[in-house]
Formats: sequence, C-alpha cells, structure tokens
Amino acid sequence: MFQINRQHFKFSLFLGLFGLIANLYPIPLFGNVQLILGNGVFVFVAILLGPWYALFTALLCSIGLFISWSSPHVFIIFCLEAIWLGFARKKDIYSLYADIGYWLLLGMPLFVLYASIFSELPESHLSFITLKQGINGLICAALGSLAVTMVSELWHLEGKVKDKRRRSFNAQLTYSFSLVLTISLLGSALIFNHQVITKQQESLKRNLHDSVTHLGLATEMFIETHERAIDNASRWLSLSGAENISGWQSKLVKLHQSYPGFATMLVTNADARIIAASPLSALGVDKVANKEISVEDRHYFQEAFFNQITYISPAFLGRGFGTDPIVAISAPFYRSDEPNQPTGIIEGSLDLTTFAQIEQANEVYQDQLMILIDEAGRVIYASDALGLAPLSKFKWAESGKGYKTSLSMINLRDIDNPSPEFVYDSYTLNNQWKLYVVKPFSPLLKLLESQYLTTFAVLILSIIITVLVTRVLSIRLTQPLGVIANKFAEYGHSKAADYHINEESPIEFLNLYQSIKKSKQELTSYQLELEEKVAIRTFELQKANAKLQILVEKDELTSLYNRRYAEVKFRSTQDFCQRCDEVMALGILDIDNFKSINDTYGHQGGDECLRVLSKEMKKYFKRDTDVIARYGGEEFLLILPFCNVLMIEDHLNEFRNKVKRLAIENPNDKRLITMTVSIGALVNNAKYSTELDAWFKQADLNLYLAKNQGRDKVIISMPKPSDKQVTV
Repeated sequence: MFQINRQHFKFSLFLGLFGLIANLYPIPLFGNVQLILGNGVFVFVAILLGPWYALFTALLCSIGLFISWSSPHVFIIFCLEAIWLGFARKKDIYSLYADIGYWLLLGMPLFVLYASIFSELPESHLSFITLKQGINGLICAALGSLAVTMVSELWHLEGKVKDKRRRSFNAQLTYSFSLVLTISLLGSALIFNHQVITKQQESLKRNLHDSVTHLGLATEMFIETHERAIDNASRWLSLSGAENISGWQSKLVKLHQSYPGFATMLVTNADARIIAASPLSALGVDKVANKEISVEDRHYFQEAFFNQITYISPAFLGRGFGTDPIVAISAPFYRSDEPNQPTGIIEGSLDLTTFAQIEQANEVYQDQLMILIDEAGRVIYASDALGLAPLSKFKWAESGKGYKTSLSMINLRDIDNPSPEFVYDSYTLNNQWKLYVVKPFSPLLKLLESQYLTTFAVLILSIIITVLVTRVLSIRLTQPLGVIANKFAEYGHSKAADYHINEESPIEFLNLYQSIKKSKQELTSYQLELEEKVAIRTFELQKANAKLQILVEKDELTSLYNRRYAEVKFRSTQDFCQRCDEVMALGILDIDNFKSINDTYGHQGGDECLRVLSKEMKKYFKRDTDVIARYGGEEFLLILPFCNVLMIEDHLNEFRNKVKRLAIENPNDKRLITMTVSIGALVNNAKYSTELDAWFKQADLNLYLAKNQGRDKVIISMPKPSDKQVTV
C-alpha cells in the first residue's frame, strides 16, 4: 500500500507551488500561443519520486494554468502526463522518450477530443493549438530531465525512485545529447518562428493598410465623381430654365450615358413628380409624361429639395426602376428668376455592383476581402465570399483581445467566439461611410503550424541521428576502458554496493573501479611515504606558524602587544584574579596633543615618541603579569593584576612625571621633543565585570576627565574602603 513520505510530500508541495506561480505567467508567443515552463517541475518530481507525487505536483501546476486559461482540460491532460512519466520512470524509460510517446498516443488525441466536444475553437485553429500543446510538453520534459541531470545532489534523496538495472554509458550519453538537442532545437525554432511570424504580421499589417487606403481613396473618388456629375447637372438645369422641360429627357439620357456608374437617373418637379428618367422604359413613358410617379417620401428628395444641398443617401431598396439596393445622389435646381426657390431635383442612383470593380482593381492582394458600410451601419457592398447581404445590418465584434499580436482582429460570423476569424484595417470616407479590408486569420496559423510540424519532424529525425552517432562515439570511448579493466581485473562482481559505486554510473566504470581496487596495495606504500613527508612539513609549518603568531600579536612600530592580544589576555588575567578574589587595575594612557607633535616635528617625530614611550613602559611596568598594549594611534592599554590600591595612583603618577622629563631627539632635524601623557584608570576587584568593555568604559571616562582638567594628569576610580585590598 502506498505510504506518504513527509519529506517527499513537502518536496512535491514546494515544487508544485513554484510551478503554480510560474504557470500564472505563461510566456506569450503569437496570438493565443503561450509557452508554459511551470510543468517542468512535475516532470522533475516524476523522475525522482514516481507517479503519485508527480500527480500531486501536476494538480498544483494545473491550478495555475486553469486560472490563466479557464479551461479544465489542463487537469486531465497534464495529470495523465505526470502519471505516465512516473510509471515510465519506474520502468527505466527515459522521460523525454516517454513524453514523446505520451503526446503522440494519448495527449494530443485527448486534446482534440476535448476541444471538439467542449471548446468553441474553430477547426482552423484546432490542429495548430494541438501541435503547440505537444511541443510545449516536450520542452517541459526536456527541461525537467536536464534539471535532474544537473542537480546531482538530489540523486541522494532518500527513498527516491532508482533504476532497476544499471544503464550503459551509451544510453546515458545518448539521452544527454537528446536533452540538449531537444532544448536547443525547440528553443531556436521558437525564436525563429517568432521572428518569422512577427515579420509576417508587419507585412500583413502594411499590406492591409495599403489596400484599405487605396480602396478607400478609389471609393471616395468614385463617389465624388458622381456627386460632381449630379451637382453640375443641377446647375446646368438651373441655367437652362425651368420652363424648358421638353429637352430634358434627351439630355438626361446623354448624361446617364456619360456616367454608367449610375444605375438610374431622374428629374422631378417641385411637387416631387418625376418629369424625366433614364432608362425611361423601366418606368414607362406614359407614366413619366403624365407625371404619375411621386418620390415625395424619399429622403433624397426631401434632403435635396428642402435643405437645398447635394445629398448622398444611405443605402436603401429602390422602387419603380427595380428593387435592387441603391445609393441616391441628389441636388436641387432653380428657375433663373427665382434663384432661392428650388424648382425640382435631379437624382442618380449608384449601381452598388460597381464597387466590385473597385475591389477587383486591388489585384496585388487578391486574398483580401472588402466591406463598405454606410453611416447607418448597413452593408452597401461586401465581397461575395463573406456572404453579407446588401442593406443588412453590419454585425461584427473585436476578437483576439487576449492574443499577442499587432494586428487588429474581427469576427463577422461567430461574433461571440473569442477566436479571431479575420484580421482587418479600416478607412473612414469623407461622407462617413466606412470601408473594411479583411483577410482570414487561419492562413497565419497554417504558416506557423507548418513551421511547428517541420520543427517536430526535424526533432524526431535529429534524435534518431543522435542515437546512431552517440552509439558510435560511446563504443569508441568504452572499448579502451574495457581493455584496461580486463587487463587489471581477474574477476568481476555483479553488486555495485560491495564497492560503493554510485548506482547511476555506467557499468563500464564499475569494471574499471574493480581493476583500480586491485592496485590499492601498491598505492598504500606510496601513501605511507607521503604521510612521512607530510609529518615533516607539518612540523616545519608549526614552527613557521609560531613566528607568524608573534607577528600577529605584536604592534610593528612599538613592539608592544596589539589590541587583539590585549583583549584575549584580559579574559585570562581577569579570570585568574577572580578565582583568587584579587584586585586588578586597567588603565588607558594617551599622549597629550599628539597631533600637534606630528604637525610640528613630522610623522617621523611622532613615531619616535611612540617608540621611546613604549620602551619606557616596558621598563617601568616590568612584572610578568603586567600587560602593555598599543590600543590605538597614541593610546595604550595597561592591565595590572594584583595591584596595591593604596599605591597604584602614586605608581602611575611617577611614570607620568618620568615621561614629562624625557627629551626625545627628532630623527629629522635633531630637535628635542618633550611630551606629557594623561592616564585614566579603574582599580577594582576582578569580580567587577568579566567584560573588557565595562572596565574600558570607566577608564576611558576617567581619561576624558583628565583631558578636560588640563591634561598631564592621572585620574583613577578606586574601590570602596570595605573592598579587599591586596599588596603585591
């Protein structure tokens, strides 16, 4: 029965949380393609601890992906992958090879099944995303396996999964090369594919912009040309005189012939009755002659006649001439004697099929499609492949909002699906119409899919070649080792534990180790000889260390003990006095105005003062138990155990006066230097404190008082009269 190892559980939990956090931030590549690296940790756990701990780690990693993607398939696909890799490890199958088998046999078919039933992914996206899942899995498997190989300390993890049989050097070398090759090839492929698709996006974006600008300008020019034609015709009618209507019909026919972009043209009077039309046969000669047809309810009449403007209408269904969708351009005309009161309008209905000719002029990018909508959001014209009926409401939605791309994407059919159908660019015409140029998004995915398929095929081929090449290389390496092993080994052993060989080492190295073990006796004599030499060198080193110790403890200038030695010596001296219940003194001696001496006589003069003072201190404080040390620049420390409380002040004052009488010759100019010193001291029972800082603090305070009282003084803190005093 499976029992939980607490150490393994904590290890799996830690790596699972790490993978969860890593999967919260997948690396975007293109569109909704993301590289996830957090899954490498459950591969790591599967290799070390087996399937069930790997399953626990995979569950944690999948939580991060579920938060990022909101798709429950991650729990199925990746938890199965963890179990698969864990059992493959127990069967001594390398994880990378096992993972290739998993994605080919189970992972990708399961994803296709899930996406087909539960996902809204377009069929054009499905194969690409499925392939991407497999490649991402291989990257994680390679990274996890390589991490285990690199972090060799974890091979000693207690209770880890072990190989049932020792692997050959050939197998280990081949697998190591396969891991490096997989990571290198897939990594470089991802970088290359990213660069290619980025350039494709830039090119497509530029092409779309060029197309929409070209088509937009052509559409504007087409509309403006016909708008000017109507405007000029209205002026011509105004100049010809409203009463001269007999020739309007023939002139309108000639005008229509000059502008075939108009499906129909007509002229009305002030009562909105048609008085001329082209083609006349479409309305009926008698009806026009009798002024039976009225357009009073049409916007193009109302806007042009009452607002007295040249008007371009939204798209609408025609009547009379037919029921085709049209766009009307109309303008008022006037009587020569009433220039402010319109007499009627002239109108031309644009043939919307003419926009197809504009689209066909875009010969460079024939795979692009065109949509033209009016200011009311209705379709004026759309490419046949889009299946958008004229005058229908233009329904669309921005899509691919979570995609990493510089392209603008749109859905026209399945507008609720987040997966994009088209990439597009738009152009707003002068009359507030809008032109869209769209291109299917799937060809981009097909391009990337073909690149990934090529990468996958090259990877499989490269692994096969790697197996063959490394087998040859390993034979060339292991044959000489085998010859050496056979030469020195008379017999073999099957258990590596007898020789303490690492269980992951190749079997050839075991044979070599057996042969080397037989030569141990020969090496023993050399070892004894070496140990003798080491003993001699050790003795010489100890002598050198003793000399070095003196240099470490002494101050180079004054030959007194240094601060480190004084601190060490204080502890032993205080401990000894405390055991004997004796009194000790600690004093700080400082040269007065030492900076002035340096400034007056130079640093060589100051150094000479320090040397002379040090010699005098060694002569005066000459007991073996006395400790004299240079504690700072011109500051000296005195540790005087077993001192006489009644005489210590006179003793220090005597030395102070002795220093004042010294005449020191300056090495530079032979001038004589005099100096004084101030001394602050503490005399007390050794039990006062075991810490040097406590003694030093009080002595330093007394030194400060001595300096403030004019220098050249000795100030001592004495014990209370009841304290024991000892004279030595």
